[in-house]
Amino acid sequence: MASIISSGIGSGLDIAGIVQQLVAAEGTPVESRLGQKEARAQAKLSAFGSLKSALADVRDQLATMRSQDQFLKRKAVSSNEDIFSATTTSSALPSNYQIDVVQLAQTQRLTSGAFAGSDAAAGTGTLTVTLGTDSMLLNIDAENNTLADIRNAINSAENNPGVSATIVNAEAGSYLILTGNQTGASNTITITQSGGDGGLAALEYDPGNGLSALTESQAAQDALIRIDGFDVTSSTNTFAGAVEGVSILVKDVTTAGGQTLRVENDNEAVSKIVDDFVTDYNALVDTLNSLTQFDADTDSAAPLLGDSTIRSIRDQIRREMSTALSDAGLPFSTLSDVGIEVQLDGKLEVDQTRLSTALTDDFVRFGQLFSNDDGFATRLYDLTDSFLDTDGIIETRTQGLTNQIDGIGEEREALNERLASLETRLLRQFNALDSLLAQLSSTSNFLTQQLSSLPGVDRPNTN
Repeated sequence: MASIISSGIGSGLDIAGIVQQLVAAEGTPVESRLGQKEARAQAKLSAFGSLKSALADVRDQLATMRSQDQFLKRKAVSSNEDIFSATTTSSALPSNYQIDVVQLAQTQRLTSGAFAGSDAAAGTGTLTVTLGTDSMLLNIDAENNTLADIRNAINSAENNPGVSATIVNAEAGSYLILTGNQTGASNTITITQSGGDGGLAALEYDPGNGLSALTESQAAQDALIRIDGFDVTSSTNTFAGAVEGVSILVKDVTTAGGQTLRVENDNEAVSKIVDDFVTDYNALVDTLNSLTQFDADTDSAAPLLGDSTIRSIRDQIRREMSTALSDAGLPFSTLSDVGIEVQLDGKLEVDQTRLSTALTDDFVRFGQLFSNDDGFATRLYDLTDSFLDTDGIIETRTQGLTNQIDGIGEEREALNERLASLETRLLRQFNALDSLLAQLSSTSNFLTQQLSSLPGVDRPNTN
């Protein structure tokens, strides 16, 4: 803090420098202590953030594993992917099926007669265009009655039921082509006209009522497949539920005998679920170790070494991992029963041979080891979720550390205020002393002069 009094005039001393050193001597030890305290709190806060992230990864994986459906993954194998492909859900059961694709679903396509050109007038009136059960009305007047105008009116209509219009310009003339956007036998197109000059009759198509000005170049039809000799139809090329839990997408018809659909247990997919859990769990163990380790070479400790919170978390997780299921009806009760072993360092390791054997021997009940009410995934999820809850143990600690850091900031502000006050007081005192010294020096000089002027006083020889 700068003084408004010139320092050192009377004494010749660097009063500002002396005051700064005295203030530093008072504040530096306290600031150092606060800095160290804050650094330790920040390190712990960061450490709990790392722990929280690792726990969240494990919890998210466990959230998936709590569902038995996740362990009932099946895969569908097509003998010819060019003919059909298939996907499954957990309700699919292993089996083989003979598949014949008789016909594919397709949309309807209608073609008009030849017009002189796309700019040729087709007529005026009102067109009613219907696809299936949905219709739209188009008003065609003298300003928009060319073949191109009608095409544009169909394509731009907001209430278009799903009909696309194009024009093909051939040597014989221009043709309006209408195509339905939805496959299936029920999605047929009808077009009728009314009013106007009657020219739009050239675009009518309603065979049920004797109107066939347009030509059907492609009929709307359902897809038809034969599963083990049973006919199944679909308005699209996808058959969902024809085989329970299986969705079949047909791509081409079979011409030389049927193809085979094989539904089987997807051991590989279930193994990946287990491997992902082991990876996340081992990452959590690494995090716990890194936050509590002591390096003897550098004599340095991790921020949470000896911390009771992290010790409690580790102990509770280990206890759940070693607790067997109580359901005596299951063939598996511990993780080691399916090849998941806890190592000396606390990490998990998967014996892929034993895991594969467990899946092969009892695929359906394998997942219950994790997903039952007292299964490993269910219990561990509840435990890790409680750690991460807004009023859980980690949040409580992190909030405490945040409050501690805020408190250190308040202590630092109080220290700065106290040092500023000290500096002001010292400067005032030293400046007062400096003024006194200046007065004494002036008095001394005056007395010296007076004494030297008295009679009989020897004066120094200046020669």
